[in-house]
Amino acid sequence: MRSIYGTNARKAGPLLAMALLACGALAGCGDDPAREDISAAVAVPAISTTPAPPLPRISSGAPTAPKVEEPPVGSIPQVSSSERIPMPLDPYIISMKDLRTIDIAQDVGAALCMKSLGFTEWTAGTVRTWDPENDKEYDFLEYIDPVSAAQSGYPRTQPDPKLPSPKTPADDRRRPTGEEMAAFNGSASQTSTGRAIPEGGCAKEGARGIRDEAIELPVDARALAVNSRISARQDSRVKAALAAWRSCVEKSGLRYPDPVVLRLNPEWASRKADTPAGAEEKRVAGADATCQREVNLVGVYKTVRVAYEERLVTAELEKLTAARPILEAWVKNAEAVIAGAG
Repeated sequence: MRSIYGTNARKAGPLLAMALLACGALAGCGDDPAREDISAAVAVPAISTTPAPPLPRISSGAPTAPKVEEPPVGSIPQVSSSERIPMPLDPYIISMKDLRTIDIAQDVGAALCMKSLGFTEWTAGTVRTWDPENDKEYDFLEYIDPVSAAQSGYPRTQPDPKLPSPKTPADDRRRPTGEEMAAFNGSASQTSTGRAIPEGGCAKEGARGIRDEAIELPVDARALAVNSRISARQDSRVKAALAAWRSCVEKSGLRYPDPVVLRLNPEWASRKADTPAGAEEKRVAGADATCQREVNLVGVYKTVRVAYEERLVTAELEKLTAARPILEAWVKNAEAVIAGAG
């Protein structure tokens, strides 16, 4: 899940984002405080299959959030399915399809700006400010079926094929000139032919065609969702479930502080979805998934996260309600930009 602001941070990719146990307004997905993807790298230890010394102190990379009172929760259901669990903030979050539409429209608008400055070879794909690999919804912890994990390794999430695609393929990009980049990013005030470059360059001009700078978004629901993930990850009930998970996986010779770190071991973290998992990944994934299910780790985490989101919705309901039509207007503007350039 990512924020509606900026694009640069998404280039770091979803695998690392998951490892951080936090994204975005969480440091964003990077270039904007409301973005949710990456804030720091995480050290991944090698797998131990033999008796090991005491568990090392390994940072999961999770940002530190202010201590808050933990919300009460009712009964915690046993999660045994990968079916998505609805969250209280869902009604206020626009879809990945809409976010992709905004992304494409910003590049289209920037290209129109560049052409108006005389850079006729510039297309919406010359510099793409977003990466389709980051347009995936994910959480720190999702249910993994033990049988499937043992047979196929860790699941690989593919981008939604229904998401809109730009007309200019990524592999059609050419290397822009220095003058073009100065006009694109706004580091120059005019072109060599004397044409005035808009403030912030054509990259920002592309965004202006979608978002009215005079209208400030009251709150970013995706950023609040990130906050709920951070708070849930630091909750004592989730920490207790993680401790139980660690005790369980140690029986298989695995000494890791967190399932996300284990899942992102470099031996298999970069494996493509169409590449079969190796024997060791299958063994580790099977043990990991079995222990997660045994201690109901996902059930505890999701239940606690729901409680934090309910609190956020109550506190920010007026702003969330006001933000939704603004976001919908951005999407309509983006659709118009794309249609007009067609």
